[in-house]
Amino acid sequence: MHKHIILITVLAAILASCTAPKDELVPSTGAKMDLTLNITSVSPATKTYIEERTEGGETTYLPKWAKGDKIGLFLDSWSSNAKPVLEMENSSSNGSDASFQGVLRDILDGSHTIYTFYPASALIGTEKDNKLSFSIPELQHIGNSFDPAADIVIGKGYRIVAKTDSPEANINNIQFTRILATVMIDVANKSKASLDGEKIRKITLTSNSALTGTIQWDYSNEGISVISASKSVTAELGTPIPIDGKTPAYVLINPVTLEKGSSLVATLETDKHRITKTISSLPQALSFPGKKVSALKLNITDTDSTVEGL
Repeated sequence: MHKHIILITVLAAILASCTAPKDELVPSTGAKMDLTLNITSVSPATKTYIEERTEGGETTYLPKWAKGDKIGLFLDSWSSNAKPVLEMENSSSNGSDASFQGVLRDILDGSHTIYTFYPASALIGTEKDNKLSFSIPELQHIGNSFDPAADIVIGKGYRIVAKTDSPEANINNIQFTRILATVMIDVANKSKASLDGEKIRKITLTSNSALTGTIQWDYSNEGISVISASKSVTAELGTPIPIDGKTPAYVLINPVTLEKGSSLVATLETDKHRITKTISSLPQALSFPGKKVSALKLNITDTDSTVEGL
């Protein structure tokens, strides 16, 4: 279980708020300039994938940035249907640190606040009053942890000062908050079906509530609202997991509570079987809060599960 504790610790780390800093503003003189912006990130909760390593018979998961990871950036405020002023690509090799560089063109000198997010490709729209809309993919491709394309993280507001006599600004160790709910799914066989040695390669969850779709992030109150919803999420596992009740798979969903009495259907596929577990009426509410890892333990039983050959 040691490897799972390490991964949960990494995923569940909640960093600083997304509120802009309150330091003193430097007024603009009205001059315009180009500003080179250098950003680094070394904090564990900002990583975009997990690397598995085995040493001395013990497996751990190590957080990493991938070369080419792209973050998007807005400056100060924006209107509806705005585009990021920059998309910045990680120039460092796969590893624990990331480095981003870009040039802010034709901006006023003086104080500015920058807002960053990852992945840049997840942004599908903007609204005035500093709101961003993102897509949570219904189909997620899972490696050793979560799907980086679904792992939406929001950077806190950072104050920079543009100076015409020193046209460069540095932000060291930028911090992000993971805003979605991470669901850790364990599957165990408690039925009479013979599933020995089989591994799950696909998991689909379906409920009465919005699991994926389009969400809107509001920087002013750090809140999420659902714009359009899908009631299912599917994880295709690059590394299939055994049905042992202790080897998890991870999916990212909209923060949601499945109320008592609502339904939840899990469809699991191995190379040989399709397993459907149906909970027609949850005995108690299941909460999947944002910024946290929540466990979902699925027991295959003879009373609420069917096993079909493929």
